[in-house]
Parts: sequence; C-alpha cells; structure tokens
Amino acid sequence: MNQGCPVCAEMENPKNQDRWIAGDSECALYQMANIALPGYLVLAPRRHVVRWADLRQSEKESIERFRGLAEEVLLGTERVRKVYFLSFGEICPHLHIHCFPRTTWMADDGTEPGEVDGPAVFVHYRKALACSGTPEEVLAMVRRLRSAFPMERNSRK
Repeated sequence: MNQGCPVCAEMENPKNQDRWIAGDSECALYQMANIALPGYLVLAPRRHVVRWADLRQSEKESIERFRGLAEEVLLGTERVRKVYFLSFGEICPHLHIHCFPRTTWMADDGTEPGEVDGPAVFVHYRKALACSGTPEEVLAMVRRLRSAFPMERNSRK
C-alpha cells in the first residue's frame, strides 16, 4: 500500500464494504464511489503499480479474469450494450481500470443512431450521475456481480 494513494486506500477501507465485489491476492474489483451508475466498476492490482509494463504475469492474468467475468455479467443485463475499459492515470497514478457500462439510454441521449462518442459519454455521465452515498439500484448490481465471483467474495486482503 502506498501512503496517500486513493486506490490503495479504497482497497483497505472497511467503509466501502457495501461496494466491494471481489478480490484475490493480485487484484480487487469494486463499485465506483459516488456515481449513481450500476456496474461502474474499478479494477486494480493490489500492489501499487504505476505502469502496465510493471505488472507481474500473475497480476495480468488475475486482472483479465476479473475483467472478463465483470464484462460478461454487465453485458448480460438488459440495459447495458457495451462496456468501456479505460485507464488514464492522470489524477491517480496507481494503475486501475474504469469498467464503465454504456447503457441503451446513454446511446440514445442526444446522438444520432450509430454515432455514439464513447469518451464524451464517459465524461458526461460521470458528472451527470455524481451523487453522495450508494443508491439501492447500484447496490442491487453489486449483489448481482458478487454472485458471479463466489470464490473471491471475501478476499479483501
């Protein structure tokens, strides 16, 4: 854990138990805080890593397994049509992936059919859906995702 790193702190924070989905010895998956979008997840290696090139093979494999299963569950929901996987490292250097579900209503919101601008959707809805706390609709998705990760559910550390 790196002192002052928000991702490291999030993985160690017992107060985020309601948003915790799964983890193993290599990575963790949790619902993004303060955004009212069910299935907006953060996936990160447990070790404080800044660059993809610095990941160990076991971390890469774990991240891909969690990413693939999360994507499968999200795409299996009625409203999710695509999942964006984004990693910037601008504000927080700890390598992490935003798993952002693009819903049908996002695609239809002010765009021409077939002309969805993914980065604009991400930026707009992160701001538009900002909230305090964790809405019940978000918690319901957390429970659904937890059921897809039964072996990793209690592996917080």
